[in-house]
Amino acid sequence: MKLFNSKLKTASAMLLAAALLPGAAMAKLSDADLARLGIEGTELTPMGAIRAGNAEGTIPAWESTPIKGVEGGNGDSLADPFADEKPLFTITAANYTEYESQLTAGQVALFKQYPDTFKMHVYPTHRTGAFDKWVYDATLAQAKNVNICKEFEAEGKICLEDHINGGGIPFPIPKDGFEAAYSNFFSYRGTTIERMGSAALVDSNGNRTDVTIKIRQAWPWWLSDESKIRTKKWFSRDKGGAFCDSWQIEKPPRSSGLVFGGCNYVDKFDFQAYLYVPGQRRVRKAPEIGFHDSPSFGSDGQRTVASRFMFYFGGSYPRHDISDPVKKELFVPYNSYKLTNADTSYDEIFDENHTNPELIRYELHRVWVIDATLKEGFRHLYKRHTAYFDEDTWAGLAFEAYNGKGQLWRVGEQYNAFIYGPNVTYPVGDVQIDLINGRYTSYPYSPYQAGKEMGVGGPIIGSKPTNEIGFNFDIFTPQGLRKFGRR
Repeated sequence: MKLFNSKLKTASAMLLAAALLPGAAMAKLSDADLARLGIEGTELTPMGAIRAGNAEGTIPAWESTPIKGVEGGNGDSLADPFADEKPLFTITAANYTEYESQLTAGQVALFKQYPDTFKMHVYPTHRTGAFDKWVYDATLAQAKNVNICKEFEAEGKICLEDHINGGGIPFPIPKDGFEAAYSNFFSYRGTTIERMGSAALVDSNGNRTDVTIKIRQAWPWWLSDESKIRTKKWFSRDKGGAFCDSWQIEKPPRSSGLVFGGCNYVDKFDFQAYLYVPGQRRVRKAPEIGFHDSPSFGSDGQRTVASRFMFYFGGSYPRHDISDPVKKELFVPYNSYKLTNADTSYDEIFDENHTNPELIRYELHRVWVIDATLKEGFRHLYKRHTAYFDEDTWAGLAFEAYNGKGQLWRVGEQYNAFIYGPNVTYPVGDVQIDLINGRYTSYPYSPYQAGKEMGVGGPIIGSKPTNEIGFNFDIFTPQGLRKFGRR
């Protein structure tokens, strides 16, 4: 086994070195590039987005101040600040070819597969992707220091070096696809979060199974040295924790009590996860969780780790080459406040073949596009994976996945909303549709509906680098899982 692993790593290094251009950009930003970034008066925003609107006036200029909340919101729902707006126009199967240059390949496929039901209501564009000043400051500070590690070019290992604590988007001006993917991974969703989530698993006949999950997450990357999470060895190892995650299934009853917890790290990117199995009353290491194309936890095999957040590395060594990022103007889901009303039922959200298009708002935005292609000699369910990231926030917006025959297989969209108060852009829903077997999932979002159903309200989001939510961080450790486990 050791010999096999050694050969695999050597092959990975050789393939990666052959794929990289000579002098591939692994260095931190130059002074000239840093001068282009800023909160006010610069060409680019701190996140690397173009500050100005487009020439046609259909994309406005970016504003650095987050929008304020509106009356009517409460702890269980968010009020829609754009509720009075009407669509500018609607794209359907009858007219989509007029807009095809501004559509994703997945959207075009959905018009072809579901011509009678899929549509896109396009609204005025609002660049609500703004944050508190400390998030910008952290990004500007991080960009001066961080590099992709030397082992990446030499061995193909996914890791960073010279980073500083306190967060920040690592590569606001990405020089290659891996830098763009890293910036998406570290897109700011808050420092910690506790919420309920609902997974809708819809079969080819339109029958739906609901799965309710309690979710606890922390982003040690975004936490400062003053955060107590950094005092524990589990979170400070391997150059520091990057992302910690725990899901606990509440229903259906047959799976209730199944819970995992774990983290990945700046220098050890594959997810170090442990699973508590209530029927066995034991904790075991679960290397399959978070690994490349393994099925997502509780998704009935209908989605993989690779499509989480619309794109995910999934291991210590990449199996795909990633193209240089390209920026395009596309119609993408944005400001999805209709999905944050806790009184909107699952029956209203989930149609037979896809989410209800009457609840989805599309806007024209500038989007980073990357394309990942499977390396020769490697195996993965997705031979090709295209992903779309918002230029203002680096949040995932959409993806397409192709099977081994090069056939478009799965398409997805992520529905983000700006959560005023904590001032974060957070995914409140998503959809991933299998074009071949006709099934689809939304998993595990709808946090306001799930919170209302379980009697705990909406998400609790930590939004400061030292803020600690009241849940026990031991849930991310194997020892802690034993305390949380129940039958």
